[in-house]
Amino acid sequence: MAARSNDALSKSKRAIFALHRDDLTEAGGLLAQAEAQFKVIEKTFRTIPELKEEGSYRAALEEYAEAMLFAGYLRTGRIVVLDARANQPAIYLAGLSDATGELVRYATRQVTLGHPEVVREVQEVVSMVIEFMLDLDLTGYLRTKFDQAKKNLSRLEQMTYDLAIRRHETL
Repeated sequence: MAARSNDALSKSKRAIFALHRDDLTEAGGLLAQAEAQFKVIEKTFRTIPELKEEGSYRAALEEYAEAMLFAGYLRTGRIVVLDARANQPAIYLAGLSDATGELVRYATRQVTLGHPEVVREVQEVVSMVIEFMLDLDLTGYLRTKFDQAKKNLSRLEQMTYDLAIRRHETL
């Protein structure tokens, strides 16, 4: 189970890298492969349901959720609903927190490609994520993830500020 979980995690990470390269086809294929690994793993839950709480499986699900949320944002400009396996509250929230980091990287790349307006769009989405999560009173691991998401929002705010300063300097 750990080997399959690690493979699913690796495929999800590679899908994120493909998304950053604008290779949606490769990302989709990698996410489909990760999903196939999850289906094999989940067959063992019928006989040993406790394995759902196993660390490598949950880590792979978090990475998968992050990749699916990032891909969904690139497709729709919004945070999307995930399939049931990645929609468990703790998995979803961890993936959502981590996806804010991918959104910062995406916004940074878009600025370098000459699309600074993307920063404002991404900042609005990440701000909504933070507002949503503020109401949850998170503790422990999820609080750490949430704190990282808040830092990601701060990075976007700094980018927005820097872009505004540069815009005013060129006028």
